[in-house]
Amino acid sequence: MKTGYQNTHPGGCCTNDTPRPLCAFGLHPPARLNDFYTNTMSAIELQNVTKIFRRGFRGTRITAIRDLSFVIGAGELVGFAGPNGAGKTTTIKLIMGLARPTGGTVRVHGRPSSDPRCRGRIVFVSEQPYFYSHLNVSETLRFHARLRGIDSRASDGEIERVLSAVGLDGKERMAVRQLSKGQQQRLNLGQALLGESDVYILDEPLSGLDPPGRSLFRSVFRRLHEQGRTVFYSTHILEDIESFCDRVIVLSAGSLQYDGGIGPLLDRGFQGTELHYPALSGPTQAALRAAGYTVETPAPDRAVVFAGRQQSPETVQRLLAREGMFPVSVSRRVTSLEQLLYGRNP
Repeated sequence: MKTGYQNTHPGGCCTNDTPRPLCAFGLHPPARLNDFYTNTMSAIELQNVTKIFRRGFRGTRITAIRDLSFVIGAGELVGFAGPNGAGKTTTIKLIMGLARPTGGTVRVHGRPSSDPRCRGRIVFVSEQPYFYSHLNVSETLRFHARLRGIDSRASDGEIERVLSAVGLDGKERMAVRQLSKGQQQRLNLGQALLGESDVYILDEPLSGLDPPGRSLFRSVFRRLHEQGRTVFYSTHILEDIESFCDRVIVLSAGSLQYDGGIGPLLDRGFQGTELHYPALSGPTQAALRAAGYTVETPAPDRAVVFAGRQQSPETVQRLLAREGMFPVSVSRRVTSLEQLLYGRNP
């Protein structure tokens, strides 16, 4: 269903594609909101950004972000990772215009992030949303639809659509205070899906979700990406990023540690191939070791032959096939992403 917006500004700038909240702040964009954005391929751009806070009576300088630069193209699905305290939330605040950099520039659709008009088609999903507990699910979504400037005649269809998208069908009249943590996270995503937006900034959106909920959210993020939306997904759990992101930006102590594809990162952590066999005889194990392979016997009836990244697992299979032995399973041995990026085991 097409989302409509009321035309309330006498100058005519508040057309069907322009949210009213902009005019409420005296900011009257062109007739079509998309025309406001410059013709640029980048949705988010940080150049040499530093953010310093002052803490305590003496105003001790705390550097949260240090000389950070990256560009996110329009329509990308990018994971934003780092351990707790790495500076992810501060970076998101800078992008949203909720904080200003001490140095460097932050741009959204080619405009400074401090320009309120940049937020016209940006959605932020917080890890810890706040809702009015006395409202029910439907009232909450209706309230957020009005904040988005969605016409009341269109909001019913929008609410029905997002309830189905986040799996809250039949919960319309349930009070927010009666919802579980996971259900509140679903409602949080639901209000973000109201209307149409170009950029979705997600801060730990899978927090508190059960496995079905996590799977649902991932499918929603993929669908947004397939529709050409920009998705910037922040988490400290690299497994989540590995499951559906093509690119990851990693912070550590406020500095950029890695920016690139998931594939090359996983290839970097590839150690070799494990071939799992039933028990191997002593002479067979000795022959494999003599050929340079590692043989482990975790149980009396099981043996694991390890072929390093420069060795051929196919050679092991051919040698043992001649003796009538075939692998039960074959798997890759990799260094975890946490170990690769943070220097520690998960």
